[in-house]
Amino acid sequence: MSSIKTELQLAEQQAHLINLYQADSEVVYTGYIDSLAPDGVILNTYDDAGLQDGAVFMRYRIIDEVETMSEDLDNMAFRIENADVEGLSTLPQLTTPFNAHHAELPQILADALTTNQIILLVQTDSDNYLEGQVQTLAEQQFNFQTFDKFNYQKQPAQTIAYDQVEIIEFRGNELLLESAFVKTDYHHVNTLKVTGDLAVNNTLVHAQADHQLIAIQSADGSDMFFVGFINTLNADSVLINLVDMTGQFGGYTLCRRSLIESVTVQSDYLQTMLGFIELNQQYELNVQPVLNDERLFDATTDLFETLLRQAGNFNNLLHLTTSNPGLPDMTGYPGTLTNGHFIFYNIDEDNQVNRIGTLIELDQVVELSFGYMDAYLLEKRLKNTGNL
Repeated sequence: MSSIKTELQLAEQQAHLINLYQADSEVVYTGYIDSLAPDGVILNTYDDAGLQDGAVFMRYRIIDEVETMSEDLDNMAFRIENADVEGLSTLPQLTTPFNAHHAELPQILADALTTNQIILLVQTDSDNYLEGQVQTLAEQQFNFQTFDKFNYQKQPAQTIAYDQVEIIEFRGNELLLESAFVKTDYHHVNTLKVTGDLAVNNTLVHAQADHQLIAIQSADGSDMFFVGFINTLNADSVLINLVDMTGQFGGYTLCRRSLIESVTVQSDYLQTMLGFIELNQQYELNVQPVLNDERLFDATTDLFETLLRQAGNFNNLLHLTTSNPGLPDMTGYPGTLTNGHFIFYNIDEDNQVNRIGTLIELDQVVELSFGYMDAYLLEKRLKNTGNL
């Protein structure tokens, strides 16, 4: 514990960008130290695009490692600088100064109560997190009303002891959107899912015509689902303008119809996302300036072949999934397409290009994602360093 505190004090003095690792969770927080208090640290955190994304309070006892130098941090520093240069933007984030000479957890809870903020809590010995609002505060405990954006009926109130809270995330982009959304007239709706080839096809056709937000569940057992608006339909595939978890344009996904298990046309989560989209429109934040959400595609062509040829010509990064169980999903760029095959040069965990590549059959490709923020940033970084 004392060594962790010492490392944090040094990182604060030197204004280091750091990663904070936990012993019992794979969640890593990246940012700059805001303050060190008797009960824990407040870190001003950043999202994957390099944008300021609120803050997190962590108790010292759960911090396993303080990382100050790594490829991951170099990559994040590049993203933070890029976000500034390219004028990426996020919701206005109000800051309240806390007194670091006293325990900060009660101060954060009191601020959340005063401002009706949605915050995220992680409790001792729990893998699950809770999102919601502080209702009342007492000396050693507080009442908390949960908000479940996936199911509005699952919103119990509970009493939580201060010392049971290990982590609080607050003022982040998604939490700010939720804080605004819960003030609207939202209500629970039953989830409507469509299955079966004919019903799915009719649903997709109508969703495209009506510009309806839908969620497509994958049939490959990965629990993967895509939320967005249909851009293009053809006989064997669907191309979607994705909506990310903050209601912004999240790039494009092309998937084969054979990959679709079901299409959800009504749910609490879709209602939440529509609320986020409307809130983003008010702030003119529907799409970041480096992304293009207005691309048109030719439904009369084989879209998988077209997109792979385009990506190969320009060394554009794609995320690719195949029906081959022996191949993991990969991010990289394709080589020349010949005789229904191509070599895919994937990017490994250390941001190195696999120059040998993997031979893939065109017909085995079931999903291509492209034009999203992470692909743009990874591609830009690789080109800046001469690796692409």
